[in-house]
Amino acid sequence: MAKIPRIAKRNTDTEHIMHAAARYGYHYAGVKNSHKLFSLLIGADFHHDKKRLKSSVEFLNYYECLDAAVNLGDTMSENFAEDDGKWYSKIVSKSKKPYLTVIGNHDMGNSDLVSISATRESAYKKFIRPTENRMGIETNGKSYYLKSFDRYKTALIVLNDYDSPDEADGDKYLVHRSTRVMSKEQVDWLCGTLYNIPEGYAVIIASHTVGFISEAVESEFTQTDPEESPPVTTVYGGESVLADIVNAWINGERLEKTYTPTQKYSELLPKISVSVDFSGRGKGDFVCYLAGHTHEDLILRCQKYPNQHAILFPSSSADTWQNYCSDLPRAEGTKAEDCLTVLSLDTKKREIRLIRIGSDFTMELKKRSHFVINY
Repeated sequence: MAKIPRIAKRNTDTEHIMHAAARYGYHYAGVKNSHKLFSLLIGADFHHDKKRLKSSVEFLNYYECLDAAVNLGDTMSENFAEDDGKWYSKIVSKSKKPYLTVIGNHDMGNSDLVSISATRESAYKKFIRPTENRMGIETNGKSYYLKSFDRYKTALIVLNDYDSPDEADGDKYLVHRSTRVMSKEQVDWLCGTLYNIPEGYAVIIASHTVGFISEAVESEFTQTDPEESPPVTTVYGGESVLADIVNAWINGERLEKTYTPTQKYSELLPKISVSVDFSGRGKGDFVCYLAGHTHEDLILRCQKYPNQHAILFPSSSADTWQNYCSDLPRAEGTKAEDCLTVLSLDTKKREIRLIRIGSDFTMELKKRSHFVINY
């Protein structure tokens, strides 16, 4: 019998909800698990919390109903150079299932100083390459990639929000490492990847931040006042290359557009021209964006395309300082030391099912254990 990890023991009260959401163990016409749904374990902003990262791997391995996990970025506490990062690949390599990694602003350095920041290549080598083979993906040396789950006709696209040029002026990079930039190369890759998604597949896009102007959606899983919207840093003003591409893919349309950087970046970044025609492949089935960065529970709706939603997750670190934005208290030695989320996807009902693992009571004593979103 498999040893029960401590994180599972701490969260036994959530187990039945997670299994119900995944329809795990449901028998129909004598066929076991005939209605098993794709289920993804989500963590974000671990910020060097090795203990909680290890717990997430143990949780993923223990529950058969979970298919994969994704770390939505900010593995590092402060900056890229704080250590060699080998501890991360060592822990994640214990996973028996795909454990996907997103690059966060702290992973790039969160600075313009060359001494503590990463190049695109060094970030890939530190966080992606060591676990690439175990994830069953091909990245071609990039920190953005596709992972398909053919059993469920679901594809997860991981993007790198910090794909800015590596040019430096002395000891400083010309573009701050925390600036949200998608290179022309990544944009072209995304267009080609979406075009080649098999018909009938649902698509989820994971990144560290949300790069379009949005508004908060009031729900049991939203802690911010819906009147407020989180700030967006984009080098193209109010334009969103990503949202425009996804909209064209959803509707099976052609997109011909050139994006010009704001005046601040006009001398540092090139214009990006997008020319893609999705009409030859038909309409796409987009589920949602997944992101971290804000350390709080948010459900956002793109202002330009209200049918595009982003789900943001609180920090998975138990460090009090790292959770300064969250309304979920943490307590070491209790289930509240954990903060992970299981997403189960029902493509027939077009439902996103969210189940909180760990701290599920807010400081206002509101329960945040599970929630269903229609997409």
